Amino acid sequence: MTPAPPELVAALPKYRLTDELGRGSGGVVYAGWDSDLARRVAVKLLPARLAAVPEIRVRFREEGKALARLDHPHVVRVYDYTDAEVPADGPAQAGRVCALVLEHLSGGTLRERFTEYGLTMQQSCAATLSVLTGLQAAHDAGMLHRDIKAGNAMFDDSGSLKVTDFGLARIVGGEATLATRDGRPTVSGTLGYMSPEQARGERALDERTDIYSAAAVLYLLLTGRLPYSPQGGVGAYHARQTAGPPPHPGATVPAALADITMRGLAYHREQRPPSAGSFAEEIAARATVAFGAGWLDASGLRLRDMSPAVRKALTPAARSGPVLPVPGEDPVSVRPTVIVDVTPAPIRDSASLVPVEDLPPGPPSPRLPALVALIAAVLLVVLAFTWPARTAPRYEGPDLQVGTGGSTVRFDLSEAVEVSGRAARAATFRVRLSLSASGIPLGTSTSEPVTAAAGQAWRTTVPPTSLGRWLAGGAVQGRIETIVVTDRSDAGIRTGTGLALRELTVRPTQPPIASAMGFGGILAVLIAAAYLEGERRALQEGRRHRTAPVIAVGWGLLLGAGLWTSVSALSRRSPTPAGGIVCVLLGAAMSAAALIAVRCHTDADDAG
Repeated sequence: MTPAPPELVAALPKYRLTDELGRGSGGVVYAGWDSDLARRVAVKLLPARLAAVPEIRVRFREEGKALARLDHPHVVRVYDYTDAEVPADGPAQAGRVCALVLEHLSGGTLRERFTEYGLTMQQSCAATLSVLTGLQAAHDAGMLHRDIKAGNAMFDDSGSLKVTDFGLARIVGGEATLATRDGRPTVSGTLGYMSPEQARGERALDERTDIYSAAAVLYLLLTGRLPYSPQGGVGAYHARQTAGPPPHPGATVPAALADITMRGLAYHREQRPPSAGSFAEEIAARATVAFGAGWLDASGLRLRDMSPAVRKALTPAARSGPVLPVPGEDPVSVRPTVIVDVTPAPIRDSASLVPVEDLPPGPPSPRLPALVALIAAVLLVVLAFTWPARTAPRYEGPDLQVGTGGSTVRFDLSEAVEVSGRAARAATFRVRLSLSASGIPLGTSTSEPVTAAAGQAWRTTVPPTSLGRWLAGGAVQGRIETIVVTDRSDAGIRTGTGLALRELTVRPTQPPIASAMGFGGILAVLIAAAYLEGERRALQEGRRHRTAPVIAVGWGLLLGAGLWTSVSALSRRSPTPAGGIVCVLLGAAMSAAALIAVRCHTDADDAG
């Protein structure tokens, strides 16, 4: 075995240090002897790379004092600590030494006993009660563990189980669970036992984080496997947690016991038992129903300093429902499954630090998408009302006149319109009226044939377009042209050739709200807004797929188009294609960003 380094021996002269007992990412443990009190001790040496960080040393001193005051039969005792600068002297290397002097526990870890011998379900429940009892005492003292696992519970000489490494997660990680290891950001916790909020790298942890880890320990002891596989790194691990609850423990585990275990593993912390003590009480009560009176004594594991609530839960008379007697034959031990025994070690109890770059991103802030949605909404409304109308075509002369003449005319689209002009040559022709809005056809109609000699004035009426009355609203573009039917001037003009052409702006006399551009646009806005509101509520209630923001793009396109057409119609402006494109895109951006903000806000609430 590796002997204790000279610098550690120099920092703790009152202890006789011998060989290494074990090691992990949190430090190396050496065996020692306290000559003054004649007792065995274990000394945990913080790695030099961590002891060199001033912030970690400050936390080490604070936690060392707090741990020394924590005296509970199911928490390993901290006898002493040192934070010393050791000068180079002989074989000792100069540097900072941070070490805890702990109670020596010779019985091995819970993980080792489970792996080597297996545990009955009664023993598994008793071991979990011991862990929870120690946790409750620490929580009452204002301390979290943040790395509860089967390897951090050890047996003393009398067979009592004690929680170890209390406070080490905070010493290494601080309040935010973040620290620096060889210049890399890290997060404390062990895959397989780590709660979802730890896997997300959240700063605000509470007692329910330790409860989740304790439930993972119980799940392992009852089933032989961890709730979620730790393979693939913390990102894959958290993805499995997010995908759904772990597999049910199975029919071999009493239903009531399986249910409380699954409750301790709830993804949302508010669904877990509120305290370690209440979790212990539930386990004691359900184990008493399942295994009968005296199951704790029969397990062979001592539970010391139990609370009155747990003591009462162990009394069958206090429980409702039938009490099953303990079977006469020896209970079957649960052994680790292949998930635990794969090589390399599947339960990496020593891997207490996970690179933070492997962490899945936490829920993004809704502020940015909300700001984008607000800006897009403001621009959409402003541009819909202020985008310049299409410029009216210049009036070229008296060859073609519609109504009273001019480049902008008004007439009722439901009635025939009068068109007049002067023939440039002798011909028989028809007059065709076409309406459009931003290049979108709104209907065409043609007059009866008109015959006129060269230079002769003519007049005719063009019937209303079939759909113009219902589609056109506000101001639209009109196109008047004369189309030759026959030519009487022998000029060689072919049938169907235009004699004259004029473009103009048409302002219908009927109310804009009566058109598809007016009423239809308003209806499109209302429908899109209603569906977007439904998507928002569904996201908040967790009933909508995560791709809802993508679906919102379609409704945003409809909302932008509806607002563009309805405002153009009601303001009697001639819409332009550029204005329509901008409004449609802004509507899509606003809708998608708004629902992304809702989703981020919901995720943040779930995470909290």
